[in-house]
Amino acid sequence: MTENIIHAIKIVSNQLSRKMNKFAKQFGLTGVQIQIIDYLNHLPQNQFVYQKDVEHEFNIRRSTATSVLQKMEENQLIMRNVSPSDSRIKIISALPKAEELQPQISQFLAETNTDLLNSISTFQRRGFLKALNKISNELTTEEKKEHKNETEHHL
Repeated sequence: MTENIIHAIKIVSNQLSRKMNKFAKQFGLTGVQIQIIDYLNHLPQNQFVYQKDVEHEFNIRRSTATSVLQKMEENQLIMRNVSPSDSRIKIISALPKAEELQPQISQFLAETNTDLLNSISTFQRRGFLKALNKISNELTTEEKKEHKNETEHHL
């Protein structure tokens, strides 16, 4: 029988999403929101973050990023300010409410990461991470080719 890597990755992804969401629920948040908080809180103070950066970092669509960021703004976790260089672009920054959650988020993410890595040997880790990066790069290349073909087809 052929190994079904798609199925295996999907199962692990769902398991991790449930774990993240369960942790985030105690704060009235989602797993994606705590990851965004962690991302924003680990950037240098003077680095501007735009919605495009969030979309790229988490590999999410614009519409998903918009709805997640709007909800976070409503919950006073982030603030979106107009960019001084382009009024169409908003700079995203964490507010004190999000910063206060950071120690708990960092601890949860560090413990989860450690638990995952401890479940496999050092040798397996290296190969696994290398394989994941290779698969991700391959899928990214494929997406870019498809996007280019779609763009050319519409012209």
